[in-house]
Amino acid sequence: MLVRIFLTALLPLSGQRFQAFWADAFHDGYKNPQQVERMVDDVAAANGNAIFIEMRHRGGSYYLRTLEPPAEDPTYSKGFDALEALISKAHARGIQVHGWAPVYPLWPFTRPPADPNHAWNRHGPSAEGAEMWMTVASNGQIGTSLDPGHPAVSRYLADVLVEPLKHYELDGLHLDYIRYPEDAAYGYNPIAVERFRRLALPPGGPPRGDAWNGFRRRQVTDFVRQVYLRAAAIRPSAVVSAALISWGNGPLNAAGFRSTDAYGRVFQDWRAWMEEGILDVGMPMFYFRESTAASFLDRWLAFQRDHTYGRAMMPGLGAYLNPIAASLAQTNRVLAASPAGIAFYSYAVTNVEGPGGRPLEPNSGFYTRIGELLGPRLPPALPWKTAPVTGHLSGRLHVDGPAWLVDGATVQVENDLAALDETPRTITADGTGFFGIAGLPPGRYRVRVLRNGEIFRSAAQDVAPGRVTHFEVSLSVTDFTSVLPALEPPAEAAPGEVIRLRGRNLSEANATAAAVPLPETLGGTQVLVNGVPAPLFSVSAGEVAIQLPFAGPFEVQLRHSGLESNTVAVAAVPAHPKILGVHRRGDGYLEIFAEGLGAVEPAIAPGAGAEPPALPRTAQPVAVRWTDSGRTWETEPVFSGLAPWIPGRYQVNAVIPGDGNPTSLQLVVGGRVSEAARISGEPN
Repeated sequence: MLVRIFLTALLPLSGQRFQAFWADAFHDGYKNPQQVERMVDDVAAANGNAIFIEMRHRGGSYYLRTLEPPAEDPTYSKGFDALEALISKAHARGIQVHGWAPVYPLWPFTRPPADPNHAWNRHGPSAEGAEMWMTVASNGQIGTSLDPGHPAVSRYLADVLVEPLKHYELDGLHLDYIRYPEDAAYGYNPIAVERFRRLALPPGGPPRGDAWNGFRRRQVTDFVRQVYLRAAAIRPSAVVSAALISWGNGPLNAAGFRSTDAYGRVFQDWRAWMEEGILDVGMPMFYFRESTAASFLDRWLAFQRDHTYGRAMMPGLGAYLNPIAASLAQTNRVLAASPAGIAFYSYAVTNVEGPGGRPLEPNSGFYTRIGELLGPRLPPALPWKTAPVTGHLSGRLHVDGPAWLVDGATVQVENDLAALDETPRTITADGTGFFGIAGLPPGRYRVRVLRNGEIFRSAAQDVAPGRVTHFEVSLSVTDFTSVLPALEPPAEAAPGEVIRLRGRNLSEANATAAAVPLPETLGGTQVLVNGVPAPLFSVSAGEVAIQLPFAGPFEVQLRHSGLESNTVAVAAVPAHPKILGVHRRGDGYLEIFAEGLGAVEPAIAPGAGAEPPALPRTAQPVAVRWTDSGRTWETEPVFSGLAPWIPGRYQVNAVIPGDGNPTSLQLVVGGRVSEAARISGEPN
């Protein structure tokens, strides 16, 4: 043992690389002291220098200083701290230990965990409201994983994952299943959907499309960023890595990555993580059978070689899929393309499985032959960890009110020493209020919090190489008073009516609808009526014109920029007639244009224009009340219904009475009477 440590210590820096094994919880390996001893011996025989131990599994821990209950595993020795034991034994042999944690999967069984404190028992499918943390499929089925879009999930998991860095001499933290599940379209936890609706203002109906996919990708990326910066603050030397999806054939370039399953199916944008610098080591899982998919491995190797962005790539091979000879052939190609090293899945299954799940060849044969191929190596010294030239900034926004006040808030990071014309860095707070930037030049920085204007400016702090400078920002609801939208609605309205909502901070821009059907989002503003986006005619800071649905009563709320207004009630009345204009024709007819005449038959979607010649008629009878020199009488119109093409516009055609000379008229519908409109003397 001492000879091996001495020899590896003499190796030149250029000969350093990771030679690692994943040690999973599905097999024996570290669940009692004897297994730990044997695993360290086996890895040493293979010239391995790093073990990625699955320290967390199904919401339970194989270590004792934890925020979660012990792993529910009958093969695990109760009270045994597998992580502590492995660190002690492995470090004595010059082998690193990285804590491996499957992130989002929680509990795959129908029976609940035995421990009442397990997250499944507290926040699983039986929990109610915001306490239900599980991801939900588009068909309503509740999954077995936590939902990345639920802020409470992100807060809980980040706390769980960084906690062992406080208590154990871990060399790194390894994130696995840092993605959405692949077996259905997941992400529809009601809290996540509601956040998406507030932030993205999508059309009505189930979330879908590019905006929804982008939202889900951001949830995973935001979580990786938070874990990376919090880990660096606790233990700057700890290497943060992640198991990366690389299904199918590899992309040819960065644009091609958008067509991969990683990006488009499970929303794991790991290329962007490497570019942003929120991973130290990417570990793409190149699990390919050499006999059928050797070219897949080669194309992925070419892609990852060109997309490290100054970080390290350590490909992982699925040794369990191949005979030992094929794994050796793949290893040679990986080492040629990835100087940072290689990892094998897994320690317990090193070649193709045979009857009973046992390898066709003994694991010991793999350890010996791979050790001969690899030779002794030190793990690489990652220069941005050992000799950093940049620092990091993180922060969290706290508010004594609803969490959505800070969810999606814009944070500007300003360098006090920068030139006056230097543009501040702009970042966004996640659902937990966390924000951060990795790799900032040393300097003195302050943060500004913006929500339709500045609501907070911090004092400046120094950012030093290799360190995380943190800003804790405490806000009050009153800090948002000047930027929150506030509605002053009309007291009553009729189904289908065009109403003007007045107030303050109703939109960041002035905009008018340019086409029919009317948009549901205009100028970055959306109005919900009974929870459904309403068609918009125009928006400005002080007034928004919308068309109501053809059924009431009406609960109205306005949203823009991730903020929402007070919810107001508008009483529904059968009709609320208003005459907009009167057109006198030469043949004795009047065309009366109006709003607020109520429901129509057949029904029409709000925001759509009626298409002639089949114009829907008003559901309630309409009368025209004429006035002539103090005399008033009523007649039935020839037609009362929607006017063509313009949403919310009605038309009433009436014959001018021959037994008088009316000078004004009113519309009577549903017991309501409009204000009077004058009749011009000449036809036009």
